[in-house]
Amino acid sequence: MSLSQSFIIGQYVHRNSIIHRLDPRAKLVIAFLFMLSVMLLNSWLSYVLSAVFVVCVVTISQIPPSYIVRGLKPVWLIVIVTSVFHIFLTQGGELWLEAGVFSIYKEGVIKAGNIAIRIILLLVIASLLTLTTKLGDLAQAIEDLLKPAKRLGVPTQEFALMISWTIRFIPILLNETDNVMKAQRARGVSFNSGNIVRRLQSFIPIVVPILLLAFQKAESASLAVEARGYSPGMNRTQLRTLAFKKLDYQVLIISIFCFALLLALRK
Repeated sequence: MSLSQSFIIGQYVHRNSIIHRLDPRAKLVIAFLFMLSVMLLNSWLSYVLSAVFVVCVVTISQIPPSYIVRGLKPVWLIVIVTSVFHIFLTQGGELWLEAGVFSIYKEGVIKAGNIAIRIILLLVIASLLTLTTKLGDLAQAIEDLLKPAKRLGVPTQEFALMISWTIRFIPILLNETDNVMKAQRARGVSFNSGNIVRRLQSFIPIVVPILLLAFQKAESASLAVEARGYSPGMNRTQLRTLAFKKLDYQVLIISIFCFALLLALRK
């Protein structure tokens, strides 16, 4: 499996679900509120309800759960390393295990579990946002939500364009990285043999071509934008005007009620 296939953030999957039909601004607000509530949770009941909420959203979106699980594979190492650090470095509560210089406390295990659950929930919601929303609609939604800041001199159009390009370039660069790794393997380079230092050294020949490709892609994108007459700060019309429908208001109200319930369950 290639890197671009295993990393699903930035990819769009067409379905005819309620989540896909929602206004992108409503989805952005719901995703922001959910991420904020997840960062404030501190009880196991609230974590369980958050997981139930995510499972319900995945089911309604008609995105295969195997697709979501596959997209989490690249971040399992981050989750494991972060959890291990909390287990061995956080002290407090009952001492569960002591082996030499290492001590495992109840508070460290609880914090490790909290951090792991938070990372997974945040990544699933971020993935669902891009899987169910076209990047053009997402950029337009960000620009519309930031319109009040434009009066303060904030370049909202450029900010929205930067975010959409960043998300768009993630799968492109991962695909290019996969191609470079295949080319290096064809030359006899092994990325899975030897100790950790040797493995890291084997990735050095990949860094330079990937950086060059990133600069080339960025230059090509900037030339394409200039060729289409784009100028920063100018007033632009949109091909499709975003408008809230009855469904958007209903889902927003239900979501706000759920997030208020989650916050009310904090200890």
